[in-house]
Amino acid sequence: MRAFRLAVLLTTVLLATPSALAQEAERVGLDLLTVTGTIVYGLIGIGLCVLGFFAFDKIAGLSLKHELVEDQNVAIGIMLAGVFIGISIMVAAVMLS
Repeated sequence: MRAFRLAVLLTTVLLATPSALAQEAERVGLDLLTVTGTIVYGLIGIGLCVLGFFAFDKIAGLSLKHELVEDQNVAIGIMLAGVFIGISIMVAAVMLS
């Protein structure tokens, strides 16, 4: 049922006229600058998370790729998820300030 609703929504968006989409975007308060800024800040945030991963990899002194891929160490995966969440919270706080 969920997939059907998603398909209907996507079909509606794809078949909508550009003027209807523009009216809806105006109603919500979206403009090209807002969307562009969101995309740019999102890409910056992802880049900072990747840099944080590499920094943590160097600081931890472990081969995280080896531990995750070859040894399938679940504890390292959970620890790394926590690191990504922490870095993401810090990046979001900096971007919102």
